[in-house]
Order: sequence, then structure tokens, then C-alpha cells
Amino acid sequence: MIFTLLFQIVMAFFYCVAFSVIFNAPRRELPACGICGSVSWGIYFGINEVFAQSVLATFLATVAVTAVCRHFSYVRQAPSTMYHIAGILPLVPGMNIYNAMSGILDNDLLYCFGQGVMALKLGAAIAIGSILVLSLPHSIFTRFLKNHVSNQ
Repeated sequence: MIFTLLFQIVMAFFYCVAFSVIFNAPRRELPACGICGSVSWGIYFGINEVFAQSVLATFLATVAVTAVCRHFSYVRQAPSTMYHIAGILPLVPGMNIYNAMSGILDNDLLYCFGQGVMALKLGAAIAIGSILVLSLPHSIFTRFLKNHVSNQ
């Protein structure tokens, strides 16, 4: 399991970097975008393997990656949206949406409904997790860094 986790974290890094390149993120920000994607996928994969709760794993991964994005935003003086979009990209429920559409085409409406509801749950977990951290005042993230720098 640990090899699989490390492999998937590395692949999530490159996946998010490639996405950021396509959408013209500044070259110096690409490693931070990749780190955000790695953090989100690593937390999601670990929690989902242990508890088998994909909605909970998505929510906790979104909260963590949004906090990391706010931190990068303050440290690197760049918009957090750039890191946030790349960070939540591995969590987007694309397979559930695809399966829902496939269920419609196969005339299996029960399967379609189940996949569609799961996609909505995962999307809601991403939205709620993002809103919770983004609604926190920016001073929370700056206070930690100022205390950390002054203690050294």
C-alpha cells in the first residue's frame, strides 16, 4: 500500500503541474501547484483506504489543501486560486459523472441516479471544505508565519 500511495502522490504532482502549464500558471509557481495536488490526493487516498468513506476523504482533503493554498498565497504573494484549482483537481468526481452519463445511455436509470448522487455529494464536499477555509480571516495564516519566523 505504501508504494501505491507514494506512486500516486508523485503522479498527482505531475498531473497538477501539467494542468497548471496548460492554463498558463507562472513557471515559478508550478512546483507549488504540484505540491497542492499531491497533498490533496495523498490525504484523500490515505483516508479513503483506511475508512472507505470517499465523501469524508474528499472533505478532509479539500480542507487541508485549501489551507495549504492559503499558506502558499501568503508566502509567495500570489493568488490562492491558482493553487486551489490545481489542488482540488484530483478530487473532482469525473468518473462518477461519466458513469452517470453511461447509465443514461444504457437505460440503467437506477445506476445513473446512484452515480449522479455520489457526484453531487463529492462536489458538495469540495465546495463546503473550500468555503470553510476560505472564509477564515487571512490573519490566521499570517499570524502562524509571523510567530514561526520570530521564534527562530
